[in-house]
Amino acid sequence: MKVRKSSPRVSAILGRLLLAIPLSMALTMAVNTAPAGAITRDQVISRANTWVKKRVRYSQSGFYGGYRRDCSGMVSMAWGLKTSYTSSTIRSRASRVSKRNLKPGDAVHTPGHVSIFVGWANKSKTRYRVMEQSGSGKPALKRTRTWRRGAKGLRLRGIDEPSPVLMASNATPVGPAGAPVALAGTVTAAVAAAAAPTAPVASTALTQTATALLR
Repeated sequence: MKVRKSSPRVSAILGRLLLAIPLSMALTMAVNTAPAGAITRDQVISRANTWVKKRVRYSQSGFYGGYRRDCSGMVSMAWGLKTSYTSSTIRSRASRVSKRNLKPGDAVHTPGHVSIFVGWANKSKTRYRVMEQSGSGKPALKRTRTWRRGAKGLRLRGIDEPSPVLMASNATPVGPAGAPVALAGTVTAAVAAAAAPTAPVASTALTQTATALLR
């Protein structure tokens, strides 16, 4: 009986998939051991956007969904905190983060004000996009602000940070010869990346989501 040999291309793809399986299992374990109640950056952006869509109006005495309808109340809601903090006390739930390391879902604190950071509006990082409550009686909104002296980046302690490996390319995986590779729906992004080592790395889903919200 003749034994059919696999083509070099198929063997190469299978080899990469087998190498990726241990990494995929490790990433799954890391996700499953995330702190209880951890919130993702996608969730922070999505929660903040609900107030923008609902046009929740600013008030230091009124509440919406259990949160005070002012700047720090909105950030408290977006971060999934159990109560509404003030623009001063919310810093107790966060760590300082440098300007250059800000990510969507972090917050920007300026004297008397705090907002959810969505992304940079220019390459020089002098202007940034936020979702915020600002101004008595005005609805929550998306806007672009100028980075000013005294501004500080804040990062929620315990936020669920995505693994760099999971920030895989959205492009169709290709084999060594450039042919598309059909992957099962349950195959992780890490496995897909292993099958497509030459595929260009695209923007992360988080960045794409944040950009879409500001259009």
